[in-house]
This record gives sequence, C-alpha cells and structure tokens, in this order.
Amino acid sequence: MCDANVAEHVETPVVVETPPQPRSSARLHELRGKLSLLDDDELANYAEAMMDPDSVKWQSSMRFEIDSMGDNQVWNLVDPPDGIRPKECKGIYKKKKDMDGNVYVYKA
Repeated sequence: MCDANVAEHVETPVVVETPPQPRSSARLHELRGKLSLLDDDELANYAEAMMDPDSVKWQSSMRFEIDSMGDNQVWNLVDPPDGIRPKECKGIYKKKKDMDGNVYVYKA
C-alpha cells in the first residue's frame, strides 16, 4: 500500500568532476624518469651524442644533415627581432642497423 501523502526519498546523483588530464607532452615529461621511451642504444640528446664513443660519427652525421638542409634551402637564416626568443629545436639520433645488428648509418 502506498500512501499518496508520503513523499518518497529520492537521492540526487552527485556529480564528481575529474581533474583535466595533462596534455600528452606533459605526460611524456612525467614518464621520462620512470621508463625509457627509446631503444637502449639510441641517444636522447646532443650531450649524450657527444659523450658516446662514436661522437665523431654523430658530428659527421649532424654536419651532413645541416649542409643538406642548407643546400635544399629549407630555411633562411635571419637575425631575430628584438624581444623575440627563437624556438628551440630537438635533435633525434638514430642508428640504422642491418639484419645482423651492425650499424651502417648514423642518422642525426
């Protein structure tokens, strides 16, 4: 039996807001210390390339890449306007290997 004068107690749903997820770049920076995203023999930055026993080969590869971009007129070198800080770039260092695991190309 239901009494029409008695109101039922209905719980209102509680909305729980989740904090916004960090952008992918922030997640990668957070993970960088926890796990290695690179192959164990690939270098993460210029400093590691210069500390590597094959640093002469890395320098040669970087020089070749810069000369190639200059020959292909990839950019025009200009002085930045006052108060403007140029964008930094990131080098990527890869070793191309043959089927036996021997390095045949240093790609910078």
